[in-house]
Amino acid sequence: MKLANGAHSVHSLEHAETFHPVVGPVAEAETLYVRQLRLVERIQNHNGDFVVWDVGLGAAANAVTVLRATKGLRCSIHLLSFDHTLEPLRFALDNVRHLPYLEDYEAELSALLDKIHGAFKWGEQAVRWDLHVADFPSFLTQPAASALAKPHAIMFDAFSPAKNPAMWTQPLFGNLFRLLAPDRPCALPTYSRSTMLRVTLLLAGFYVGVGHATGEKEETTIAANALELLEEPLDQRWLERARRSTSAEPMWEPLYRQAPLAVGTWEKLKTHPQFR
Repeated sequence: MKLANGAHSVHSLEHAETFHPVVGPVAEAETLYVRQLRLVERIQNHNGDFVVWDVGLGAAANAVTVLRATKGLRCSIHLLSFDHTLEPLRFALDNVRHLPYLEDYEAELSALLDKIHGAFKWGEQAVRWDLHVADFPSFLTQPAASALAKPHAIMFDAFSPAKNPAMWTQPLFGNLFRLLAPDRPCALPTYSRSTMLRVTLLLAGFYVGVGHATGEKEETTIAANALELLEEPLDQRWLERARRSTSAEPMWEPLYRQAPLAVGTWEKLKTHPQFR
């Protein structure tokens, strides 16, 4: 699908949603993940595997943009990509002429589709890449999830809560937070700025802040298990706005709806360490 700025992106007929719909796949990935997570700086100064969870592989735009941005570094990157289907990636590889961000990576991605696991080198950059094809909310509850390499960064790029509510529930983010290593600082940006999402992340255990603007969004959201990873943490003014919001209560089940904070949710929220 051709976007207004001339870039192309993949459109899902099943979900009636376009991947990276405003500025295109590369521009959004660079803004939301590469620059916001300070990946070049953090990977350059890191010893051993730098682990990135890519939640919502899609057509691999986020993952490939990260690899391209760090291509000149002497580093070791371990990518773990999650999705319930590999069809968008297969489609993208058949249409590389319209999706030039995949150029130079066709062979590696084709091999990855065949074997699910891959390893390759670009100069001094060593890459290990594992694909996990599964229902992500269910996968997080299984013993296999606890055995995964603990992330330093999470790129969270699921379809919208209205179209894919199972990926935005409080239990999902609670399970995700419990899988993080307490002694390994990890940040999770995503494109949404909704009060509901931010409350959900806070109740899951994350610290939460205002994320970088991208496309038509003046701000997004970034969460982390370490407060120092946030440039602009949510403050008391935001907390009071959340209390008055008509759409702030987390989704406890995979059913999209909007509701104000329940009394019990507010009591938990106001005692979060971020607001003490």
